[in-house]
Amino acid sequence: MPKTGSIRRAIGEATCRAAGASGEEYARKLDRMIVAAGLEQRMTGMEILGEQAVSVVLFPAFWLYVFSRLSFFAFVFDGPAQILFYLLLIALGFFFPTLRIRDRIKFRQEKIIIAIPDAVDLLTIAVEAGLDFMTALRRVVEKQKDGPLKEELVRLFRQIELGRTRRDALKELADRVQLDDLSNTCSALIQADRLGSSIAPVLRTQSDVLRTRRMQRAEKKAMEAPIKMMAPLLACIFPAVFIVIFAPLFIQMWRNLQQ
Repeated sequence: MPKTGSIRRAIGEATCRAAGASGEEYARKLDRMIVAAGLEQRMTGMEILGEQAVSVVLFPAFWLYVFSRLSFFAFVFDGPAQILFYLLLIALGFFFPTLRIRDRIKFRQEKIIIAIPDAVDLLTIAVEAGLDFMTALRRVVEKQKDGPLKEELVRLFRQIELGRTRRDALKELADRVQLDDLSNTCSALIQADRLGSSIAPVLRTQSDVLRTRRMQRAEKKAMEAPIKMMAPLLACIFPAVFIVIFAPLFIQMWRNLQQ
């Protein structure tokens, strides 16, 4: 019996051939998303494309069956508006298999954003202390906590150890993670390597920039917190407070009216 992954890959390849050049470009885009999510060892773009091809059929069929059984949703099947409803279900079915990948990418990027300023700080200190880039990178990898950033740094270190040029390894790192902060740091290091200048001042500048950006993000989230708290307050806390305060008054008024 063929494995599920093989079936998905076969469906994806058939879909890709039917779509032509646009299908191949989209499959490459899915491959980049999978790499950014750190899932390249578990799945391929063709498999996800196969899932999307199946979901485009099964997802609308399932929800149409559910809505057809509920009389409350009978209005969606009346008139020309139902065509928009069908198109919406097809679109949701197409993008549904990629939701977990996008969530995984966001999760990894948030972890990297938090960890990268400290990692660059440590790399800067090691380089300014006189260590070469590879030795400093090894120290950073050893001190780094387990997480997405450590995985990417270990991969970078191994690529350079195996003979990959620092420039190419850094460029591939930026392409894999697809994060502005990391891309800017890699670009600065690549530029310094191309010009043959010392990387210590470059790392110091990038370290300052990354710490400033992290502070700005923290301030932005602190400013957004009161606004985000309004919805739970209005939905959960305020009604309970109003009941506690005004319920005795209404009960007393009702008793007075009954007398």
